[in-house]
Amino acid sequence: MKRYIDVIMAGFGGQGVLLIGNLLAYAGMKEKLNVTYIPVYGVEMRGGTANCTVVLSEEEIGSPIINTPKSLIVLNRPSLDKFQPKLADGGIQIVNSSLVDPKLVEKGGRIRTVLIPANELADKVGNARAVNTIMLGAYVAATGVVKLSTVEESLSAVMAAKIVPLNITALRAGAEYALEQLKGQGAAKKPAAAKAPAKKADAKKPAAPKAATKKPAGKAPAKPAAKKPAAPAKAPAKKAEAKKPAPKKPAKPAAKKTTPPKPTKSAVAKKK
Repeated sequence: MKRYIDVIMAGFGGQGVLLIGNLLAYAGMKEKLNVTYIPVYGVEMRGGTANCTVVLSEEEIGSPIINTPKSLIVLNRPSLDKFQPKLADGGIQIVNSSLVDPKLVEKGGRIRTVLIPANELADKVGNARAVNTIMLGAYVAATGVVKLSTVEESLSAVMAAKIVPLNITALRAGAEYALEQLKGQGAAKKPAAAKAPAKKADAKKPAAPKAATKKPAGKAPAKPAAKKPAAPAKAPAKKAEAKKPAPKKPAKPAAKKTTPPKPTKSAVAKKK
């Protein structure tokens, strides 16, 4: 299957949402993917809302506008309220649980959710403004759309060289946390995998009926028995043929037709 993913990244203006969208687009181009990047500008300002859409594909991209995204990066509550309902079935969202109440986040069933305490992780990294790159690192680890190393190599294209090392650390912190969360989700899915073999065992049970089907094999000999009466039916036909030659025997008295006595009587008359 051709590689394809689209993502809407959303958060407060000033959180660096547009920057990580641009960064992901650069990483996609480095991996020879077709890329579109649409940032939302206009009336957005610091403290307001901002979002961007990025599409990465091995094939040509038909439209850069996405109404039902396959994935989301959500940095705040207003963005969750706006975009979570639009997320496609089977999609995945990376949510900043530092600013979004986990109780409000849709989990399991229709979509997958990975909660990242990005603000707390940013504090550990040493820069509260690294929330955006932490979220991007988590997203890349969860989706595998591009290599994390490719994103790291692309940092210098969108930010000053002096802050690249800090953001590399932030990317890795987000990726590691996301992988831990995914392992936990995977452990929850293992019981389901255990049920699958049980179904296969049930599928083997019908093998017993196969042995039962051998019993009707006794009926098979009954079929040859039906053929035996057919043979006697042919025997009478032969008898009928034997009767046919019977009329031919009377045909032998043809010798009587050559009755010489009659001519002899006339011969006697002549003598007289």
